[in-house]
Amino acid sequence: MSLPSFLDRFMRRQALGAARPVRIDSRHIYILPSRQGWGYGLLLVLLLIGSINYDNNPGLLFTFLLAAAGLNALFLTWRNLLGLEVGLVPAAPVFAGQPATLRLRLDGGGRPGIQVQLADLALLLDLGQVPATVALELPTRRRGWLRPGTLILASRHPLGLFQAWSLLELEEPLLVYPRPAGAASRARPQGGGDGSERPGDEEWHGLRDFRPGDPLSHLDWKSLARERGLMTKQFHDPAGEQPHLIDWDRYAPAATERRLQLLTRAVLEAAAGGHPWTLRLPGTRLGPDRGRRHRERCLKALALYGLPGSPR
Repeated sequence: MSLPSFLDRFMRRQALGAARPVRIDSRHIYILPSRQGWGYGLLLVLLLIGSINYDNNPGLLFTFLLAAAGLNALFLTWRNLLGLEVGLVPAAPVFAGQPATLRLRLDGGGRPGIQVQLADLALLLDLGQVPATVALELPTRRRGWLRPGTLILASRHPLGLFQAWSLLELEEPLLVYPRPAGAASRARPQGGGDGSERPGDEEWHGLRDFRPGDPLSHLDWKSLARERGLMTKQFHDPAGEQPHLIDWDRYAPAATERRLQLLTRAVLEAAAGGHPWTLRLPGTRLGPDRGRRHRERCLKALALYGLPGSPR
């Protein structure tokens, strides 16, 4: 047995993935008194000592009633997590700097006071009879794989005297693309013409809705003045389907991360233009191709470039 597997079994953590929903059972629930619970227990001890010392039968009866209420709260808090079903919705990749949205599907069948905690994020939910979807936004600071870590589901319902919790290890990392540069056309690539100039600067092709990151030189200000909204000019390459080459070497001598940002912007612009393109990195060549899948392959290659376990 590997050390991570031993620790997971010792800590009673369950692995939660998009294809592996989890149902919390009794073996994976911790429960301890809360701060109020410890105070409640101390009060019971003092009442018991005082009642015995003064031979006060009503005091003993009152102490035992409070103890019974505490034990009932212990059972109800534990049962509030028992049988809770948790599913993970696959998360879409995002660009560095954008929040990555992690969605959980909770099916509790009417459970109040369920706390969902991940890193510094915490939500308090009252689950109804219908399954609920919870969205947690995680900050992203750098490209590559983002590992969310351990998800904690907790409950203090009904009296807050005890806290029960269960640990779920999120086993599927989130992919974070490099942050796109302002505009790839503003970079000053080195080298001669090899077909990597952005196609579509010769003939007018039409207008489309503005997308964040579009070059300012392509904005159609007349449409904005006519209250038609912000539009971007599109141009058509008369050469037709000539593949567009996005080359790593053409952005020298910029630093690695800056190159990746420029290449990311170039890939986005090539995908928006609808023309085939090729991405060339040291040791990797993708394309020529077009479409959403090719765009995702290129962005993934840029996101993982130079990271451990990835080709460089």
